[in-house]
Amino acid sequence: MQDLIEKIAFSVDKKKVQGLCKKILKKCNFKSSRDLDNVVDLATWLYIYGYDEKAAAVCDLLDGIPFTGNYDIWHRVDTALCLKARILREQGEPDGREELLERINERRDPKLYLNGADHYRNYFDANIRSGESLNSKATANGWRLCKMRSAIYYREPGGFPISDEEFDRDIQDLVNILKQEK
Repeated sequence: MQDLIEKIAFSVDKKKVQGLCKKILKKCNFKSSRDLDNVVDLATWLYIYGYDEKAAAVCDLLDGIPFTGNYDIWHRVDTALCLKARILREQGEPDGREELLERINERRDPKLYLNGADHYRNYFDANIRSGESLNSKATANGWRLCKMRSAIYYREPGGFPISDEEFDRDIQDLVNILKQEK
């Protein structure tokens, strides 16, 4: 893991990526949800900036973590697997994607999504607007990143009561805004 993160830190000159690489190199415990968030955020920022291969490699760091019943940890692993599934779909590699989706959907129940559409549409946007009203670009973009992670998390495995097209529009809009970050 250290070699990969060091290579990314050396080759990607983006402030967000550099900061996350430093955090991960300083401390990364795969039993810590905060540390796993840093790994998923790194993969997501790499995806935003167009470094799909590097993003997929970072997702692979979490691929071997087994489900132990701790959903706080598993949610982060699941999010990384969904991002990797998205990258594979966009690259036209259905075989590896299908394997990931099978693993992802082992612990998903679409019945739990019934009220999720309103939450997805309203919660993140309200927090983004709140950050903007405070003139806090960092806060607004933090919520944009959360919304993007959620959009990928729900779009890739399917079964969520929002169309793929709406998710894809949201993701593209968020990427266009977030990639302006240095």
